Formats: sequence, structure tokens, C-alpha cells
Amino acid sequence: MPRLNEWLIQVLQVGTVLVFGPLVTGVIARLEAIVQQRRGPRLLQPYYDIAKLFRKETVLPEGAGPVFRAAPYVAFAAYLTVPLLIPVLTTFPLQLGYMGDILGGGFILGLASFAVSLAAIDSGSPYAQLGSSRMRSFGALAEPTVIMVIFTVALITRTDLPYALVATLKGSAVEVLRPSHLLAAVAFFMVVVAETGRIPLENHGSTLEFGMIEEARVIEHSGPGFALLKWGSSMKQLILYVIFANVFVAPWGLAADPRLDHVLLAIGLLLVKALGIGLIVVAIESSFAKLRLYKIPEFTVASFLLAVLAVITFVFQHEFGGRLTVFGAFASVVAVTVLLLEFGMLRSQGVWEQLSLYAFASAAVGALAFAAAASSGNGDLYALGAVTIGFKALVVPLGIAFILRTLDVDLRVPSVIRAPSAVLLGMALAAFAFLMLSQLKVHVSGTLPVSALAVAVAVVLVAFLLMIVRPFAPSQLLGFLALENGVTLASLVIAPSLPLILALLLLFDVLVGVLVFVVLVQYFGLQRTAVTTDILQRLRG
Repeated sequence: MPRLNEWLIQVLQVGTVLVFGPLVTGVIARLEAIVQQRRGPRLLQPYYDIAKLFRKETVLPEGAGPVFRAAPYVAFAAYLTVPLLIPVLTTFPLQLGYMGDILGGGFILGLASFAVSLAAIDSGSPYAQLGSSRMRSFGALAEPTVIMVIFTVALITRTDLPYALVATLKGSAVEVLRPSHLLAAVAFFMVVVAETGRIPLENHGSTLEFGMIEEARVIEHSGPGFALLKWGSSMKQLILYVIFANVFVAPWGLAADPRLDHVLLAIGLLLVKALGIGLIVVAIESSFAKLRLYKIPEFTVASFLLAVLAVITFVFQHEFGGRLTVFGAFASVVAVTVLLLEFGMLRSQGVWEQLSLYAFASAAVGALAFAAAASSGNGDLYALGAVTIGFKALVVPLGIAFILRTLDVDLRVPSVIRAPSAVLLGMALAAFAFLMLSQLKVHVSGTLPVSALAVAVAVVLVAFLLMIVRPFAPSQLLGFLALENGVTLASLVIAPSLPLILALLLLFDVLVGVLVFVVLVQYFGLQRTAVTTDILQRLRG
């Protein structure tokens, strides 16, 4: 099989992003239409749109200057430059691979966005200027988030060069499953969603000017300039998907040598990864509504706080807990997932969403018990997992939902403090948990990584916070049971082979659930117009 010249592979990296960027956009649009049960556009529709725009005449707004004319070309050139610096197809560095680190690629992408924003201002259109202002305001924390994410990965891999990052992560899969790396990956994915203008931030199918952000910035462009901006937008999306997949999450499937068949296989696997990320985006866009404009900063702040928490997690968790096992990898993912779901409960202002998040978290803990049973050979843990999923993931949420449906009450969850402040306090408590356990020496005989213990303690502290800041009876019940999820995680770290401890915890969980349900039902009998626990103060004395 022939071997390709490195300069040719460098051109292929740029060509892959250039050619397949619109295809990924078209596939995502088509999948969204299928999921939402509508006809939708053709797969190749982005190519037809770009070709049509190239044939059209350029119409300039009155008063537009040279900045407006040059912006599409500057942005497109920036999008062509970034693939030269990142591992699109190969694990080995190409001729220009060390010309810039991952931050340099981010600065080039920022230059493209800045050029488009300047063009929007130069156009004189109020809608374009409004979109530019919103983009700069809402994206103010995107750059710090990316910096913190890169800082986290650089701490883990001891480098910020993209090809070196890939080599380090490929050489040690344990690094990918560190809790700090998982938190950083989630934070970067939120940045990807924000930078590509996807729901819950922006709706690409909307024609309402007042809700536009990214689309409003280019609303005055036409002809070939508009074609370059649309093409560049698809390329930017694929570039961010490449960075997320090949650098942060799954640096496998890249060509290890310049053989033609290996490079072609890398192109195919890259498209598979990009479409896999696209499926996740489709699921998010089809499951969530667009956020109101004043809620969008909460999304970007949450991504920044997750990135900060990732740094704190790494600083106070230097050791991962020895050799990686299947159970250890699964346990790390589950522990971080449970913590993130609990942050979702803390932010949520609807009881149905809180019930769903708690059910998913309990199901994750039950799945972890099954994995612990398979790893340790302890059959009692199978019973624990089954009861956890049956009782905490099904009976409790369905029971609370049944009670609430029979009562004529307001289902909005009140809060002592605003949701962003509550999440910030939760992040601080999680950081305190990692700091508190950083010097704790725990010698475990099981296969669960010790770093999951700090995550479990963080789950307990955040559950306490949920009970304090949400004076809503169902929320406080869920907070109490979520606390037990953290205790169960901690017990699986310290004593995975002691079924008696786990059984007692489960019995305690059932007892608390029954007692709280009794209090809840008695309270509902007294007060049917609200379910806030503040009114229980009337029973005192």
C-alpha cells in the first residue's frame, strides 16, 4: 500500500474539514427532522445552498465599509488554518503540527468570530448589531471555560500540544476516565453546543429576529460572502467536533503511519465520530426547549464552573487509584454522572425534571452495584442493585408523581436563593469535598478508584444543600434520598465486599422514605394549595 507524503496528508486534513463540514450539518438537520416527524431538508441541502449563494450577486448594506467586505474571507481563512494544527487524521505530528498549541487554535477561531462581529457592527443593521452584542455578551465565559478545560487536560497530560495530548491519552486510557477529565469534557461539550448555536441556546430553524444570535450576525450578508460564512460555520462545527472527539474524548482511530489505507480509514472513522456527536446534539435539541435570553448566561456560567471544578478535582486528587479495571472505569463515569445529575436537580425549577434526574441518578447507582457484584463476585450486591433500581429509580419517583397529580398544587419548585447562586454554592461544596479528602489515605481492597470517594462526598454535600435551599416537600424528600446515593457510592469505595453495611443502608433508606412519605401525605391533607415546607411552621407550638 503506498505511503503518502506528510504535506499531502496536511492538505487532506484541511480538505476533510472543507468537504465534509456541510455534510455533517446536513445529516444533523435530516436526523432532527426524522426525530421530530417532519419531512426536513435533503442530506446534501447545505451544498446546494452554498452553490446557489456563490451564483448570486453581492448586495452591500448602505454605509458598509471594507471591514464588512473582508470579514467572510478572514473568517474562512481562519477555519482553513485550524485543521493544520490539530490531529484530524493522524496521531503523528505533521509538518505544521507544532506551529501552535491548542490555545493557538482557539485564538484563531476567536479571530474568525471577532471578524464576523465587526462586520455585523459595520453593516449598520440593528438586528446584526444586536446579534453581535448578544454573541459577545453570552460568549464572555466561553473563552475562560476553554482555557480552564485546556489547563485541566494539560495538568493531566503535562502538555498543551494537540498531538502530544493525543499520544498521552492513547498511551494511558486511565487518563481519559479521571473524574477531572470527565468534568472537563462535559464543560467543553457545553462550549461546543454554545459555539455552534444549538438548542438550548439558539434555534437554527427560527425566523424570529429578536431570538437570533449567530444567525443575526450574518443577516446582512449575501452572495459569495454569505456562502463563505455558511460554509465556514459548518467547518467550525466539524472542527469543534474533531477537537472534542480526537483530543479530549476518543483519540483512537487515527492513522499511526502515512499509509493510504490507514489515512482513508481515519477519514471514515472521523465521520463516524462526528455523526455520533451529532446524534447527541439531535437528542438534546429534540428533548429540550430553547432557553430564554436572560437564562443563557446560566448555561455558560455552568460550563465555566464545571471547568473550574475539574481543575480543583485534579489538584486535590493526584492519584487515580492504581491500575485501571473495567469496574474502575465504569465507577468513575457513574460517580461523575451522579454528581452532574445532582447539580441538575439543584438548578431545576420544575418538580417533574427533578424526579427524572433523581430517577436517572438512582438507576446509575444501581448499575454500579451490578458492576461491583460482577467484579467482586459478591451475589448480595445484585440484590442491592435490583432493589435500588426498583425502589429508588421507579417506586419513589412514580409514587411522588402520583401524589402530586392528585393534588391541585403549584408544581414550580421555590428556592431560597436563585438557581445560579445555588449551583455556585454546590460547586464550592464539591471543591471542599475534594480538599477535605485530598490528604485522606484510604486503603481499599476493591476495584473502585479511590478518587470516586471524593465525588461521593460531594454528592452528599450537594444533597444537603438541595434540602436547605428548596423549601418544597418533594424536593427535600428527593434531596434526602439523593444523599443516600452518595453514601452508597462511598460505601462501594470503602467496603464493596461488605453486604451487611450496604443492606443496612438500604433498610435505612426505605425507612426514611416511608417516614417522609407519611409526613408528606399528612401535610397534603392539611394544606392542598401548596407543598412548600414553610407552611409547616404553623404546626409548631
